[in-house]
Amino acid sequence: MKVFIDPGHGGKDRANRGPAGYVEADGVLDMAKRLRLILETVPGMNVKMSREADETVALYDRPKMANAWGADIFISIHTNAGPPAAHGIETFHSLQGEWGSKSSSDARRLAGLVQQELVKATGLSDRGIKTRLVTTGGSPIQGMDFYAVIRRTKCPAIITEVGFHSNPREEALLKTDSFRQKAAEAIASGVKKYYGIKEDAEKLQGTFTDVPQNHWAAGAIRFVSDGERAIMSGFSDGAFKPDEPVTRAQLAVVAERIYNLLRK
Repeated sequence: MKVFIDPGHGGKDRANRGPAGYVEADGVLDMAKRLRLILETVPGMNVKMSREADETVALYDRPKMANAWGADIFISIHTNAGPPAAHGIETFHSLQGEWGSKSSSDARRLAGLVQQELVKATGLSDRGIKTRLVTTGGSPIQGMDFYAVIRRTKCPAIITEVGFHSNPREEALLKTDSFRQKAAEAIASGVKKYYGIKEDAEKLQGTFTDVPQNHWAAGAIRFVSDGERAIMSGFSDGAFKPDEPVTRAQLAVVAERIYNLLRK
């Protein structure tokens, strides 16, 4: 199972921004890295990304990299733009690429599963799964997929638009670690369902109700909260709130506990 993740934009391509400072290139890279960490815990699943940092990757190089690697599925992560009132999540899938339509049914199924999981996890509106074809008469690619990354990829390919950064409410969500983590986990769940990998609810549940075992910091959270030498604890409702900021008071408590442990 070779999953190729393509964080959109980056490098010189940083123009897509929200009204309050969100940068699409940065937000989708963060989601992609979180997604990779989750998928790499699945036995037999290999993951490759088109970029690992804020760097320029040419549009045609993205599918070229996936094809050269022999990717089984291609997932391009973006956030959307439109009028301020536009909102919700939508996912495009390949239909008619430069190598024909042999992957279209699998791409549609992958898109449907990822879209379903994203909507369920984030609570944003469901704009559905879509295709977009080139309609320009006389174009050599007329009737093919409009978006180059899915048109030129040989395997089932999707582009998921995780909310509208042009919408003030959704931009505010996109700027939080917790929302981007939810999105990554949702995409991962869609990928697992696509491959028929069942998730064991008990195995996914960690020490705290809001920290699944596949959370990127689950190990560190267990380390600082387990046993008599714990320096951090959860809340009365069983949650750890891993993506919430630490207050000065909480930091003081942690520092005191570390100091007391060192004195022993």
